[in-house]
Amino acid sequence: MLRASRGLKMALGAVVLGSAAAWIAVAQQPRKIDDAALRDAARTGEEWISYNLGWSEQRYSQLNQITSQNVNRLGLAWYTDIPSARGNPQNRQEGTPLVSNGMIYSIAPWSVVYAVDARTGKEAWHSDPDVNQQVWQSRICCGVVNRGIALYHDKVIAPVVDGRLRALDSATGKLAWETRVSPANMAYTITMAPRVIKGGKVIIGVSGGEYGVRGFFDAYDAETGTRAWRFYTVPGDPSKPFEQPELSDWAKTWSGEWWKIGGGAPVWNGMAYDPDSDIVYVGTGQPGPWTEVARGKGDNLCTDCIIAVRGATGKYIWHYQTTPGDDWDFDSIADIMLADLTINGKQRQVLMHAPKNGFFYVLDRKTGELLSADPWVTVNWASGVDLKTGRPRVNPEARYGTDAVSITPGPGGGHVWPPWSFNPNTGLVYIPSTIGGGYTFQANPDFVPLPTDIGPDGRGQMNMGTGRAGGGRGGAGAGGRGGAAGPGLAPGLDPAGAGGAGRGAAPAPGAAPAAAPPQPSRMLVYALDGKATLPEPPAATGAPPGAGRGGPGGGPGGGRGPAAAPPPSPPAIGPEGRGNILVAWDPVAQKERWRGLSAGFNQGGTLSTAGNLVFASVNTRLIVYRADNGDQLMDITTGLSQMGPPMTFMLDGKQYVAIAGGPTQAGGGRGAGGGGGAPAPAGR
Repeated sequence: MLRASRGLKMALGAVVLGSAAAWIAVAQQPRKIDDAALRDAARTGEEWISYNLGWSEQRYSQLNQITSQNVNRLGLAWYTDIPSARGNPQNRQEGTPLVSNGMIYSIAPWSVVYAVDARTGKEAWHSDPDVNQQVWQSRICCGVVNRGIALYHDKVIAPVVDGRLRALDSATGKLAWETRVSPANMAYTITMAPRVIKGGKVIIGVSGGEYGVRGFFDAYDAETGTRAWRFYTVPGDPSKPFEQPELSDWAKTWSGEWWKIGGGAPVWNGMAYDPDSDIVYVGTGQPGPWTEVARGKGDNLCTDCIIAVRGATGKYIWHYQTTPGDDWDFDSIADIMLADLTINGKQRQVLMHAPKNGFFYVLDRKTGELLSADPWVTVNWASGVDLKTGRPRVNPEARYGTDAVSITPGPGGGHVWPPWSFNPNTGLVYIPSTIGGGYTFQANPDFVPLPTDIGPDGRGQMNMGTGRAGGGRGGAGAGGRGGAAGPGLAPGLDPAGAGGAGRGAAPAPGAAPAAAPPQPSRMLVYALDGKATLPEPPAATGAPPGAGRGGPGGGPGGGRGPAAAPPPSPPAIGPEGRGNILVAWDPVAQKERWRGLSAGFNQGGTLSTAGNLVFASVNTRLIVYRADNGDQLMDITTGLSQMGPPMTFMLDGKQYVAIAGGPTQAGGGRGAGGGGGAPAPAGR
């Protein structure tokens, strides 16, 4: 009996040890990113595996270790320097990092993808797609950026700003496949973050509306890179068969020979996905050229639209146009968010959208029915939106011709690409907004369209049709200071867009010939009781860091135009204020609940968590608010600038908050010159 008991114990012990080993082996296996994982991504929030956390794009994390009660203990846990591209590196960081299986993946300017250990910040690999910077710098409207990547199975799906789409092995960074999304002979670029929907389809769209392109978005197989379908957002040449049946009706909303200048409506940011109905929602950009004086009258479908298509096939379901016949660069590319809200006592499955035109839209996401549309910022181009027809009531004087008019919002919009967030506990959305201030629009009577086919090595040529013949001087450079804006050019718009990279001011006699070496872009990761510190930046030895100036104006007429009287401005509606403001908005009551600080219109974003917190990138600071009442709880100086959106994740039982940005002091090479008479566009 004793021997039998010992044998039985040994056998049982072997079973237990074997079971434990099997459990450990399973536990150590990397979690698979598949359709189920993407569907459930936002339910726990421990990992962040999609651009805005989940398919509903709410950017709300269930994590609550960091709360409004203890956030004052937040400190730097670690940081890492972000790898930069060869040649002419850029500093603006607009990407949202993704976290999976203890690794952080992200993308930097010139589409450099990198992976770092989420516990230590040690780089595992980075991959530079080697963009021809000499060619593509001129084709990128508004900054050499990409906003994100996607994860699926063992691959990192990464856009390349020159129109390619790549898949990299997530463990090694080695190239798995590469495909070209947009033709290299036109000024198409890719700046948006791809999303992966059910069935492993990668949804990606294109930028380039200012250059005379025809908008579209595609679906690709995540395993092979094979294109599954393409959807054109505007009709092409009517003498040829239309690619989609709805384009025939849309063509009736255009006039003249619109197809020769592309038509616009690029898809360069906002999208969402409803897996239950297999509907993909995308936002489209403005028509091209900007003004109806140059392109002809009409609603110009499907520019400035939300378009719903079937994910499996790309077939059209419905559309809603926010700004018919847009003359003001009011892209509808801001984030699209899905939620379930109780409206008039009834539970509704809705889509929410706060685009550049200043109106906050709530639609039924199954049918496209407009439920509400109210201004959340100051608006003067329209007096409201007709809920029966869905059309805005455009103020007649806002339809400018060759006479100037001041319009609010301007091309920067009430809200562009910086991500917003939603908190289901408060019922509020948190929108990085720009309020107040007019922008002078005026059609150029001498506008002549430039060729859209520029060949594989040609420079980008904007086809906007706006701005007085007289133009303005060059825009600001990275770390530099723009030249004075002439009439038709708004000062301060996108320093990485219209101007060049800036060149340092000449050193004073006897001063050292060079400034401090440029600092790297960095990712900062915060946690409770973090104690890491950043190194002190080296002192300048010559010209003050950032004392750059843009190149001379390169547009028609060059130089600064004559002074002019202030242009007329239509009557305004909506909340008042001025500047960059974080607006906490109630989408059911259609009311503002509180305000805070926001970053510039072209950087930052917000994150909301179950800890009753809202994190906001604000220039060089990370500011934390109470989600319910807007009390400011923390104001962290990051030492970064041109920051991307904050995100959060949990690892080894600890919650972290991560944010990336460029250095606060930047030098740079000489600028490439200004953008001529056209006003500087925003985002892209």
